[in-house]
Amino acid sequence: MFDSAVPGLKAKRIQVFICCFMQYAMLHSCRSTWSFTSGLLAKQDDHEHDDEKIDDFDKKYLGYVNFSFLFVYGSSMLFLGQIGDRIGPKLFMLCGTFSTGIIQFMIAALLPVEKHNRWLLLVLQILNGISQAPAWPGLMAIMNNWQSKPNKMIVMGYFAACTNVGNILGDLFAALLIEQLGMSVMAPIYVSSIGVLIMSIINIYMIEASSAKEYIAQFKNPLTKSLVYKQAHDEYMSRAASVVSVSEQSYLTDLSQTLLTVDRDSQMNPHVPPKPKKNKKDSINMISAWKLPNVALYAFAFGCIKAVFYILAFWLPSYLKGENLEGVAWITQMIEWGTIPGGILICYAGVHWNLRASLIVPSLWIGTVVMVSINFLSKLEQPYALYYILVFLTGLLIGGVYNNVSGAIVIELSNMKELKGNKKSTATVTSVVMGYGAVFAAINQLIVPYLESILFLYCSLNAIVAGCFLIPLIINEYRRYREQNLQVGDAQ
Repeated sequence: MFDSAVPGLKAKRIQVFICCFMQYAMLHSCRSTWSFTSGLLAKQDDHEHDDEKIDDFDKKYLGYVNFSFLFVYGSSMLFLGQIGDRIGPKLFMLCGTFSTGIIQFMIAALLPVEKHNRWLLLVLQILNGISQAPAWPGLMAIMNNWQSKPNKMIVMGYFAACTNVGNILGDLFAALLIEQLGMSVMAPIYVSSIGVLIMSIINIYMIEASSAKEYIAQFKNPLTKSLVYKQAHDEYMSRAASVVSVSEQSYLTDLSQTLLTVDRDSQMNPHVPPKPKKNKKDSINMISAWKLPNVALYAFAFGCIKAVFYILAFWLPSYLKGENLEGVAWITQMIEWGTIPGGILICYAGVHWNLRASLIVPSLWIGTVVMVSINFLSKLEQPYALYYILVFLTGLLIGGVYNNVSGAIVIELSNMKELKGNKKSTATVTSVVMGYGAVFAAINQLIVPYLESILFLYCSLNAIVAGCFLIPLIINEYRRYREQNLQVGDAQ
């Protein structure tokens, strides 16, 4: 997966992978620790933490706070990418991670002191959204510039687990510090913020600002001045594997969307010579993008799936607490343990069979049955084992879909005849789909407080609707799969 004929490059790739993985995992742990802590603070009938609660901090106010964070986070990711292009991906990423660690620490330190100031938390979470936005595109640009083209899809499939590992770490912090040791509800936030700052300091020295292309270029024949490893260097000079800018990554807000960096035509038809270059097409604007075939359907589908993911991420601990369950942090973890293998399995299937939507839609609908079942577990006595199993299956089916659906949509968009060979327009349409998804997920944070008793039923409704909107994706995918088989048969 990281192999290379160039001396030392394999070690460099592994080093970059581990450092980027742990950096984003620690950053994501800040979200899961906040999810657990905010659920405790917003629970009105729980008097265990009354001395730490903030005035008028109810679930409706929590919905406004989560909405503000997600909306600002998504908006900032789109607009801050150009700054990253100017200062470089490493510095851009570190600015975001350092500021995130500081703001998270401020949230934990100031909220117990300023209990009567409702606006303080709102302002801090808005700043938190801005601070976290540079981390993702910066890390993605670094990863793309070091990983090889042939193995990039597999590497990114494994890398997709960093968000889930981060959530697991956050749940572990909460379980150990609050549920086991009885410490302050702010203790996990302190730990996660310090973890982000420590990883940021480590990555100042461990992540290099250069790229694999520049590293390979160091190996030159002293007599001829030509590259010793020219074949390896050409891999990074190709169109699909050249150095990636931060602003390009800002359009692709999920790990699996980095599949765009791989030339799909060369994968599907490895023996077909490259097509001659065509004249550049005019780019399209945001309004025209909505008029393209199926773009609105894909946007609505992605919005529903992203809404389900963030509803579970922010509200699952609060829902389980409302069911008067013990060991909530351990149950919450199961969704992450399911998402990791679910995401990797769909990624592998997509790489080997080029069939993503055909797996995504059935997974969504089966996951719907699982979520509906969870909603009725409260009627059973001591249903702890069922909670662990069904929450795990929700992660396996719904979480695995979330880690891959964006890649399936982006690949479909890049194959549209209206966008073929037009990279700038593809990025515009992609930003429309992903931008709508972020906004819809944020708006749902305002709806959930009114529907928390039927949380999983509402998530199930979103999953069903998303699957219906993705049916055209299955049809187009099947057509391409059949055409590919026909081409292979003709070649033989």
